[in-house]
Amino acid sequence: MMLLYAASGCSRPDEIRLPLSEKAGFGPFDIAFKGAAVNPENESSPWYRLKLHPANAPEGMSGIEYGSLDTDIKQSVYQGFHSGLVSPEFYQALQDAWVWEPDTTLLSQAHVKTMVAFAIGKNEAGETVVAVDTDNDLDLADEKIFVPADIDSIYGSGDPDSAATANIIDIHVEQFSRGKKKGLTVPTSIAYDSGRGYIFAAFATYSEAVYKGSRIAVKPLQDLSYDNYGLQAVLSDDIDPATGKVPWEKMLYSGDIMDIDGDLLRIKGVDTKDNALILERIPHSGTDIYSNQEGFKAYPFNGKEFSSGLGISLEDYRGKYVLLDFWALGCGPCLREFPVLKELYSRTARDRFEIISIICPGDSASITDIIREYGLVWPQVMADSDSRNIIGTYNVTYYPATFLIGPDGKIIKKDLRGQALVDKVLALTGETDKE
Repeated sequence: MMLLYAASGCSRPDEIRLPLSEKAGFGPFDIAFKGAAVNPENESSPWYRLKLHPANAPEGMSGIEYGSLDTDIKQSVYQGFHSGLVSPEFYQALQDAWVWEPDTTLLSQAHVKTMVAFAIGKNEAGETVVAVDTDNDLDLADEKIFVPADIDSIYGSGDPDSAATANIIDIHVEQFSRGKKKGLTVPTSIAYDSGRGYIFAAFATYSEAVYKGSRIAVKPLQDLSYDNYGLQAVLSDDIDPATGKVPWEKMLYSGDIMDIDGDLLRIKGVDTKDNALILERIPHSGTDIYSNQEGFKAYPFNGKEFSSGLGISLEDYRGKYVLLDFWALGCGPCLREFPVLKELYSRTARDRFEIISIICPGDSASITDIIREYGLVWPQVMADSDSRNIIGTYNVTYYPATFLIGPDGKIIKKDLRGQALVDKVLALTGETDKE
């Protein structure tokens, strides 16, 4: 909706547009490295066809392998499908795996330079070296060779920001926004994981807006695209003076609400064309303010119980404590949490407490096997495979994730696990003595 307002040139009365200024470095955000593997050897692989294949490498490198650093994987896949690089079956499989319904208003069928090629090999001294196609012309012969920082050394340095920014290069890419491509020059830290043979990259840039004297720092949640992944935001008041960073539990995301000088402001997104942060002013007089944050009403949802097919609505559980447990196939920590949830379920009464598990879409047979193997007797709901699914509504980007909801429908606590979860629920329900 935010993009529709922006495109029409008008705004709602409760909409606030704050100009953003670009900042270098990582600022109050923790460094977020993303991996970039070398290109597949199998030329029939759809991933091989999507990746970049430069013409040359710099002199002084041996044992060269090429790879591609992606700054917007969804745009890359979308344009790859429309140019015939990947099949409809592969394209649909990625949509299912990512729980992604492509928004055609945010994506370009025409080619956008979302990737940057790199070469990795050895120098004459036997050191691992890298060259990155900084000017994005698919010719690495004119690029500098350098020894990338070891990623473990960066995190173990005591000052990861300084260690990461010591190895900064500027890469040139393109971004698609509101129907147009624009060029970006992005300071990027390059690191190497010798154990996995991976190149890692972290984009050393963020933006900042000001509202009533409070600074709001924002960056894309993933890659360089606000449109396709949403954003992270932090308030300057939440920065830990000892570290200069904001604790993860204070991190804000698209749809979250900020309280600045008594004003309740919902984060709507970033207009990249006008370089503005879009906020929505929320009146205090409203009876129900929904958010994924503690202290606000949990978003209602309707779904179907996985095994029985019966309908489930969060509103049906009003008046009791409810734990929403988000889990996914292949998530080891999710499986390790199931015995804790089983214990908690057995020690509580159903008229006081209920668990509803939300399953990331996956293979139904495998999900059935896990439910049987672990003896999960509480309701299990498969999230819908479209942009309106429960996972998207609750902005779940990792697993396991939990939301403890009170009888009044408000979120009490997020991401409680293990014994801390058991103790909290038993204390709330008054069942601490029930074994």
